[in-house]
Parts: sequence; structure tokens; C-alpha cells
Amino acid sequence: MAKAKFGLNDILNAKSRAAAAGRVEDYEEIYLSPYEVKAAPENTHQSLENIEELADSFLHVGQEQPTVLARVNGEFRIVDGHRRNAANIMNLERGHKEYEKVKYRYKDMTEAMYELSLLAGNGYTQGLTAYEKTRLVERTKAALIRAKEEDGLEIKGKMRDLVAAMLNESSTNVARMESINNNATPEIKEQLKNGNMGITAAYEAAKLPEDEQREIAEQAAGGSVRAKEIAAKVAGKKAGDDYETPHPESITSLCYSCQRYKDCNVKTGTCEKCDQYINKAEAEKTDEQRYNEEQDRIDRETKKKLREKADAEKMEHLPSDAKEKKYIRVSGQTFKAVCAGLLPYLLLKYEKYSIGEIAVIQEFEEGRATGNTKEVYISCMDTEETHTAIAGGYCVLGICEKEIAVEKGWFKEVSETDTEGGNFRDK
Repeated sequence: MAKAKFGLNDILNAKSRAAAAGRVEDYEEIYLSPYEVKAAPENTHQSLENIEELADSFLHVGQEQPTVLARVNGEFRIVDGHRRNAANIMNLERGHKEYEKVKYRYKDMTEAMYELSLLAGNGYTQGLTAYEKTRLVERTKAALIRAKEEDGLEIKGKMRDLVAAMLNESSTNVARMESINNNATPEIKEQLKNGNMGITAAYEAAKLPEDEQREIAEQAAGGSVRAKEIAAKVAGKKAGDDYETPHPESITSLCYSCQRYKDCNVKTGTCEKCDQYINKAEAEKTDEQRYNEEQDRIDRETKKKLREKADAEKMEHLPSDAKEKKYIRVSGQTFKAVCAGLLPYLLLKYEKYSIGEIAVIQEFEEGRATGNTKEVYISCMDTEETHTAIAGGYCVLGICEKEIAVEKGWFKEVSETDTEGGNFRDK
């Protein structure tokens, strides 16, 4: 199955499409067994409570909206309607045979588009925990990157802003959740998942060294941890509360680029190595700068991959004998005469033709190629050197059907001495 093409409109409209799942025009209708469709491996809304009540409702009033599916590599996967499908399975298992085939709506999608549609269809209409939102940011960003790399999706502007628009969140909150995904230790993420920490507290903790993050995670597991306390600790470290004196080990001038230059009491103009060195330019980069650098890297890698893919496709589709044949453009009238066998000679501008080679006659009408071609065998060639009646810069080629040349055994390479004189000779 060919990959489905999609763009930003498909992504940004995924939410509205999911809301009107039973009416979307670009989804096709199909009847399947509830057992034939697969649930998402990581649905953003895992709760399947009160399925029995929903199943009873279907028996009394019917199912108003069909479950929405994506067909990915021939496999039907649920985009929206996990609870509906579970209710259909329950009714089927309770003996209601009318649920052996249920109406669905589906659309062919790539893996990346399926992930984005799944997130849009389920993630933004449910009450999510702080951890689920943070995880949602990570999944959405990963899906967009995959779409860029594998499907050539063009994303204009900042990816963070697109993620924020898809999640109905501010770019600031998305930046905080990205920082948690990138910098928080597993222990901090676990406490966020368990509800012992909020996004702000986890974001502030992610700024600290790993050992201090683990200490905060232990405190959170034993009771409440306030974001303000963690923020104060982070601010204290920035102010130099836990400052340690650098220790030079050799000589050059790393000192001038060190973040601790102003406070160091052993700085020199020849320090080459220091176990307390912190690159000032790198350390003081904002989250926005780091984000932009990451996007630039992804864009460079994506362009490189797309260029390599395009080059590979060009090499695969090169005609195998394109460099071995001469191409001769003729009018439609001349082309028909050649095909009918009524024109055994062609008067052309001189090029380096060779007796015994195959040439391709191309039909042109009104200056454009029609796509019609015919292979002919060059049996002889005359120029002004062999016949004074031929004008300078022109030649006359004797041609015949390629099949006839093959049948008679003429079609084989000839040397330059064979072509001198321009006379046809039976091979």
C-alpha cells in the first residue's frame, strides 16, 4: 500500500475530524468484526470503565457514532472509540449476533499520521493528569519528527508552537514539559506519574543535578513537595550557594570561556584543563535556544535523508541503455513513414552516428514529444565526404527495422574502420 500523503491541515484538523467522526467525508465506511480491529498500544485515555452500561445503551438506542479506524499497512487500528469497540465485543460475547459485523469508518494512514490522529482523537478531549500531558507532549513531538523524516512533512514555524496548538496548551507549558522529558530523572517522572508532584515542581527539579533530583523524589514519595521550595533551591545554586573553587590542572586559556570566571580565585590566562570548567555559552543557553538548535539539527538531517532518498530513486529509475543509444527527433509525418517502412533513409544534421548501432526515433508534434518511439538499426551513413550532393554539416542515415537487423545477424558492434566510407555491408 502506498504511503498516504498528508500535511499540516490534516494534523491541525485532526481534532475536529475526531469530534465529527461519524460524518467525516474523507473516511470510508466498512463493516468488520470487533475482534478484527486492534486497540492503540498506548491510548491517551486508558480508562474502560462502565463498559457494561455503554453496551446496554447500544442495545436499547443503538450506536450513534461508529468507531474510527486507521488502516496502517493493511491492519485496522482504532483511532477514536476504544470504549465503543469494547462495548461491541461485550454485546457479542453476551450472545447478540448482530454485533458480529459492526459499522466502522476508516482511512489509510502512515504510522506517523496514525499516531498524530490517535493523539488528536483521544488526547485533547479527556481530563489528563500532569504526567499524561507531559507524556503526550513527548509522543506528539516524536510523531511530528517521524513524519518529517519519513513522510517529508513540511512544518513551518516552530515545532513547539505546533505541539502547543495541538494540545490546546501554551508554548510556555509545552517548553516546561519538554524540559521534564529531556532532563528529569526516572525517579522524578515516577513521582509525577504517581501524582506526588505537579508539572511546575517537576520542571524546577529537572534543573538540578541527578543526585539532588533523586533526593527530591524521595521527599515527594514521603509527603508533599512544594514547587516554590525547589525553585528557591535552584535559584540558590545559580547564586553560588554551593560554589566550589575550580582546580586548574594544566595551562592554556579556558578560563575566559568559563561560567565561573568571575568568582574563580585561581584563574589564569594559560589554563588548559580544569575539573570545574563550565562552558559559559553552553550553560547559559535558554530552553528556547536549545530547542531551536535541536530543530535546526532535525531539519538538516531530514533534508539530508530526503536528498539521499531522491538520489537513490533517480539511480533506480535510470534507463539501463540510455547512454548506449542515439535519440533522433522527427516530425509526426516522418515518424509514421518510418514505422510503415516507407522511409529507409533519414536526412539529418551530422552527429557522431555509427553503423551497426541502434538509434531511437522520437515523435514530436508542435515542438513536444508525444511519447511514441521506435528503435531502428543504422545500416549505413553518407556525408559530404562520401557524396558531394550532401550539404556540409548534414548526413544521410540508412535505417531498417531493429528486428530485421537482429534476424539477419547485423546487429553487433563495428569498429571505426568498418564505418569508414559509409557503405552498408552485410554482417
